[in-house]
Amino acid sequence: MSHRRAIIQFLIAALAAATASCRGDGVVAPPDTSPVVIAGTVPETGSWQADGLNMARGFRLAVEMLNESGGIDGRQVRLALYDDGSDPGRAARIYRDLAAADSVDALIGPFSSAVTEAVVPVAEQAGMPLVAPLAASPEIWAGKSRQWSVQMMNNARDHLAGAVEVAARHGVETVALVYENSRFPISAADGVRDAAAREGLTLVMDEAYPVEGADHSALTARARDLRADLFLGGGYTPDAVAFAKAVAGARYSPLLTSWTVGPSEPDFPDRVGVGAARCVIGNAPWVGTLDTSGPLANSATFQRRYHEAHGIAPGYTAAAGFGSVELLSEAIRASLAATGAIDNVAVRDHLFNTPTETVLGPFGVVPLGQADAGSQRLLVRLQLQWQDDGKGGLVQRVIYPDGAAEAAPCVNPPADIGHAAPSSLFRQDRHTGEANDEGQHSAARRVVPGPFRGVRHLRGRSATRRPKATGSWRLGAVS
Repeated sequence: MSHRRAIIQFLIAALAAATASCRGDGVVAPPDTSPVVIAGTVPETGSWQADGLNMARGFRLAVEMLNESGGIDGRQVRLALYDDGSDPGRAARIYRDLAAADSVDALIGPFSSAVTEAVVPVAEQAGMPLVAPLAASPEIWAGKSRQWSVQMMNNARDHLAGAVEVAARHGVETVALVYENSRFPISAADGVRDAAAREGLTLVMDEAYPVEGADHSALTARARDLRADLFLGGGYTPDAVAFAKAVAGARYSPLLTSWTVGPSEPDFPDRVGVGAARCVIGNAPWVGTLDTSGPLANSATFQRRYHEAHGIAPGYTAAAGFGSVELLSEAIRASLAATGAIDNVAVRDHLFNTPTETVLGPFGVVPLGQADAGSQRLLVRLQLQWQDDGKGGLVQRVIYPDGAAEAAPCVNPPADIGHAAPSSLFRQDRHTGEANDEGQHSAARRVVPGPFRGVRHLRGRSATRRPKATGSWRLGAVS
């Protein structure tokens, strides 16, 4: 069944349900109990299927918990999701149909900056609120004066910049940057260049590769032959997995590696192996050890329910999906309280004007009327690293920014020392040249004031005791 036919059938059913509650005899109709419809797309197929799956799981869990608590003012919430095939053009066509439908109350998604960049103009033209959970490229909002679309993710230029700063503190002098030639990785690469310049590091390799067209082994071999101390970049999870395996296979031992999307997910060591994951840096706005809380759940409850449903711990992509439903539900609730209806302008104004908290963390965007309106301004990026847990496995720890750090970074031995896996933290001050060894569990760190000062960590995240995912999950056209 085509997506257009599925949408039409869904809209006919929704219209019939709404019509059944109307009265034409002048008698006041009972309170509206028709479902609140939140609609959007996810990449059920195509390049970004793996990462989009986790976002969709977050959507579905949030709607399930919202309905368990009575919905929105007694109205159940219905989630209508369609496969965009990781195709920006296809996604734009689907959102155009959804925005034209009277029975759709708000738009959510899609996944990735490339697809979101195609969808945001549709929402803007239709005058319909859209929450973009996982679009980090600043170019989508910068200077555009958006009026209907808000960004949950922080600026893509910050995603790898923290890893560059960490690397500069620990002996790195040369950098090899490789990245997918699509919107989000291009923005992340811009941030690497800026950070490398600030830190006085030399880019010995700066190379883009086509979407789904990377020769990971050849790119890794070039970085190795150039003796780059820091190897970083990537695109989405499949690239991070492939590069981690390629580094191990090439017997390449850069001091540090860091990839845009993938290493922060809890199952990364399962995908690449403990040896290939050790000391790899990922980044995320959320990690399960942080004590976050939103309107529907706190971090611990979210993680428990997600694990019960899927047999694995959630990563930040799932938290972003969950948090975006929290945002929309609160905005719709505020509109009902203020106007007695789901009014697009009231929903929009709440999203733009009301800083709040979700499971993902703080949310607040540049206000309406400003050039960068709708872009995220409160969420901060964390740098996470897989480190030895002392039991033969790995645990993920926050290493940056300093005020949130759970541990000092571990680094691989320099290439001229050999290719053995690191058993301790080799730290070198790039200004003094002095080196020393510290245990990976060292609690010593420089704590500075900032948004993470006093942040609470709940527990360690180990890669050894995590149950495997069981069963299968498939996205239905309407759920």
